[in-house]
Amino acid sequence: MVRKKNALLILFFVSLSGYVHAQTSSYEELQAAYIFNFAKYIRWPEETPEFVIGVYGKPEIIELFKNTLAGKRVGGRDILVRAVEGAEDVTGCSIIYIASSASKMLKTLVSVTARKSILIVTAEDMISSGAMISFVVEDDKLKFKIKRKTLSETGLVASDGLLKLAILL
Repeated sequence: MVRKKNALLILFFVSLSGYVHAQTSSYEELQAAYIFNFAKYIRWPEETPEFVIGVYGKPEIIELFKNTLAGKRVGGRDILVRAVEGAEDVTGCSIIYIASSASKMLKTLVSVTARKSILIVTAEDMISSGAMISFVVEDDKLKFKIKRKTLSETGLVASDGLLKLAILL
């Protein structure tokens, strides 16, 4: 069963990765789809009634995430997408996505979320600045980097299938 689940996960991410330039989907829509799968294949130590994804970026990106993830569920919980405008807004979030336009906030958010079970995902490669997962484009394909040490320090556990698809640091 685990092998079948990992194979399906790999197939999904591989099919998404080739669409960066081939489809009319925007870069952010693809990232939202990836984040949905991160949510499914990362285990959080605590569960909340809703699965909250905080988005730090322009209003149109927040709306795009809301539309892309509308009606989706993680572990039987509804996904709620909300705007993050400052460090005080991270409470209750399971994932924080930092758009390229908001990358200057990464260091502040990293310090506020230190040792908390909050996954920080960045739209551009900011792994060396404290992100746990960062998106990168290589050979016109959307890929992602995972910094395992930072992830494990927060108590988050990625599935083996997810780790196999990532660029690990």
